[in-house]
Amino acid sequence: MKKTLLFSAVVLVLAACSNLNPVKEEGPIDASKIVFNIQVKNADATKGVKTAWENGDVVYAFFQDNTSQYVKMTYNGTSWAYTDKDGGTTFSHLTLTASGKKVSAVYMPAFVCSAAPAYETDKWTFGFVNGYFQTAESVDYTVTSTSDVMTLSATLSLAAPAGISQVFIPNTEYSTPASGNEHVLTATHIIPFTFSGIAPGGAAAYGTGYNGFPLTAYSGTIGSDTGYYFWGILESAGEYDFTFQLVERNADKKYAISSKSKSVTGKTVGSSFAAKLTGLTNNGNFVSLGYAGGPLWATGNLDKTNSTIVDPLEAGEYFRYGKTTPYSASESNYTGTEDPLSTSADVAYAVNNAWRIPTKAQFDALIDASNTNAKEHSKVWKTGWTNIGTAKGGRLITSKVNGISLFFAAGDYSYGSFIGAGDLGKYWSSTPSASLGAYGLYFDSDYIYAYDYYLNDECSVRPVKN
Repeated sequence: MKKTLLFSAVVLVLAACSNLNPVKEEGPIDASKIVFNIQVKNADATKGVKTAWENGDVVYAFFQDNTSQYVKMTYNGTSWAYTDKDGGTTFSHLTLTASGKKVSAVYMPAFVCSAAPAYETDKWTFGFVNGYFQTAESVDYTVTSTSDVMTLSATLSLAAPAGISQVFIPNTEYSTPASGNEHVLTATHIIPFTFSGIAPGGAAAYGTGYNGFPLTAYSGTIGSDTGYYFWGILESAGEYDFTFQLVERNADKKYAISSKSKSVTGKTVGSSFAAKLTGLTNNGNFVSLGYAGGPLWATGNLDKTNSTIVDPLEAGEYFRYGKTTPYSASESNYTGTEDPLSTSADVAYAVNNAWRIPTKAQFDALIDASNTNAKEHSKVWKTGWTNIGTAKGGRLITSKVNGISLFFAAGDYSYGSFIGAGDLGKYWSSTPSASLGAYGLYFDSDYIYAYDYYLNDECSVRPVKN
């Protein structure tokens, strides 16, 4: 799907010496003598393609014979206002040279452009702006003079990078995140990218992340569509099954809060991809970590009393193995040996019949080939001890498949005065053991591993669902 905008006939009219060829004018140049004439051709209008200028749109034009100078043009709704790189209206640094030189330009929508350009020795940089942009690279321009007027002419055809991909979610599908939270989108076969600037040679510079890692949202309107736009690079043309997951997460610590998802099967895509997502499935407080065969993991622990998933920073209620009511010292131990626990003995199932206590194998999927010691580097999963306020320690476990993080709060031993001290975490699995009683997840600030617990231990429960 072609996503190209054409900006043509960029003309700068400057006061200058007459009848000089080549012509060279060095500042200061009175900005009142400069006229910008920019037109948009709306050909090939498809989903996600800009069809008209909007208030706040910005085009930067860079003159490569003087790499410290550029011109910023901002659309005010009816016409273009322009300034030089220092924000003034007198171009004190601009140097224009005769034919044979080059100009480059970049366009970014107002809702993406969050940082002003800054000159570096090796490139013009925009402070790593994520999102949509289009460039015209190394375009020839000519300088002619008639009487006392010098004219610089160039035709700029701005285009998006090869493989540019857009996923649009309308406002009706997208709830405003809670204060302090943000939304990101994970999408298989779409790779996040970061635009960093235009080098003096004229080429756009941008970096790419990992396939499937989160894309950041920008609210805005393109054509008649108002909502949230996520931009990436398509890994390649072909036929794919796409999986999209919209995740609300804490903007500071990046742990997940909730998610919505949608799958698209057998979609054939060319050199670019645009999708409008509607009819998303609300997963509530459950997210996918992206690995094959993995369940949806709850973002917090179980509160049986209130039939809820608690805030990720809280330990939730404590339970004995195989018991469906919160811990009581007077309870007898569970005597069943089924593997995994039967639904009648599964407290997560007792709250919601779509939920289960994780098996040991499911916990192993988070631990295997990862850092069993906090000082080791992760191979498949990243985990790190996080201190968040008083008694809020825990493990932040980040998927290397899709970059989504879960926070496992450290509830500590629940014996007497140790309750909630936040030094370590203990979580039941639904898998019995042949020695002490049953397996669970254990972690502290140094270690994380599957552990064999006594049946009368008190542990948190982190539900999963298919």
